[in-house]
Amino acid sequence: MFTCIMDAPSPFHVDLPNAAENIVVFNCSEDFVTYDQTLPPEKQSPFTSELVDLIDEAAPYLREFKSSEARRVIASEALKQLDVELKSTLDDLSLVIRAKFLKAPSRAEEWGFSIKQSTGNVSYPVARHKRMAVLKSYIEKEESRPEAERFAEPSLESVTQLYHEMKAKIAKRDAGERARKRSYVVMMELSKKMLDRLRIAGAFIIARHFDYKITHDLENWGYVVVKRSARPSKNGEDGMVEEFAPESSPNGSLTNGTVNLNGSAEALMSVDEE
Repeated sequence: MFTCIMDAPSPFHVDLPNAAENIVVFNCSEDFVTYDQTLPPEKQSPFTSELVDLIDEAAPYLREFKSSEARRVIASEALKQLDVELKSTLDDLSLVIRAKFLKAPSRAEEWGFSIKQSTGNVSYPVARHKRMAVLKSYIEKEESRPEAERFAEPSLESVTQLYHEMKAKIAKRDAGERARKRSYVVMMELSKKMLDRLRIAGAFIIARHFDYKITHDLENWGYVVVKRSARPSKNGEDGMVEEFAPESSPNGSLTNGTVNLNGSAEALMSVDEE
């Protein structure tokens, strides 16, 4: 690990996002490149080209992440509506079966339902996948019976349609979730690499442009400069103290007031006010 401490007593620090915030990191990288490329070539960061390559590599995965998440959400919302229809259908079916077999309620089990021994009422589970199993058993039982003997309402056709519609929505939701997870894994690795470049590029800019002093001008590159609060120190004198206690990064390294050049942790860089 190579940690570079810069202006630790400063009333400011620069806040970099966590690698897990991959969309934020991507946007920060784009902001950096957009501004840096407006400078004369001799004043540009030597890490800009690397960020450009990483942005190009990450862009399709970011699009896939967003689109797959959208598909997942749409399918999940549709399933919530179908859950209401599923419950209503099972309620209707349980009433029909109970009315048909008042003297032999246990026969409801042939259609996938359960019987409450204390009351003789026909029941079904709460979980969606278990309700789907009941619906499947009902369909299979009805299909095995002569058409003339099948229950008229709800019709077997409508019950079957509901079952297949729910299966399709579940498949879309799960496919969206799998695609989202795949793209997230890749984005996470690229996000870490982008943060590496943003850290070292920030240190380069501080040294090259601002004589080793971090200023609000860093915001031109998309860095977020945050002011620290002042409150009395332990010896009774006023001092600059963090508004929040320094937190450890995922690898256990403190991030306050440091630039972690190895990129293994989130970095907060202390700055002087101009």
